[in-house]
Formats: sequence, structure tokens, C-alpha cells
Amino acid sequence: MRITHKTENNTLYVALSGEIDESCAPMLRMRLDALFATERLSKVVLDFAGVSFMDSTGIGMLLGRYKVLKARGIPLLLRSPQTVVDKLLLLSGIYEIMPKING
Repeated sequence: MRITHKTENNTLYVALSGEIDESCAPMLRMRLDALFATERLSKVVLDFAGVSFMDSTGIGMLLGRYKVLKARGIPLLLRSPQTVVDKLLLLSGIYEIMPKING
């Protein structure tokens, strides 16, 4: 799992690359939480274009990050998931609370 990030206009953009499963979810959770804590944010965009696989552990990790941000009034948006990840996110109902954006 590779993570890159940038902040522009109080929006944190995080690009994820690789697979999100039980082997990397704890590290990803810690890295994201650290990023959320150090920035003054109005929203967070997670870019899934580079994520080739995600399982239910990834869903759990996303829900936890959503709860952390929701408590601070910060929306979490998901960008450009690949087809296999998009299906999982759609079927799990994640898009009901974390909208998908393109581009």
C-alpha cells in the first residue's frame, strides 16, 4: 500500500495505491488518522484510482475514518475507484455516507 497526499484550500487529497486488506488496514488507519489530526480540514478526498483490491477489512477501515471525520464535521469523499472496488463500495452502501466523485 502506497499513500501520497496534498492539501489545497483546506481539502486533504489522499491517493491510495495497492491493495486494502487485513495486512495493510492497520497501517493505513494509523497514517490516515495522523493526517487528519495534523491538518485544519474542510473535507477529505480519498482517491481510489490506484487501488486494485479491497475486502471487508477495507470497508471497516473506511467506516472508522468516516466516524472520526464526522465527529469533526468533515465530509469524506471517495474518488475514482476501479470497477472491482467500485462494486464493493456500491454493494456495501458506503456511497450513502461517503459520496463518490469523479475526476
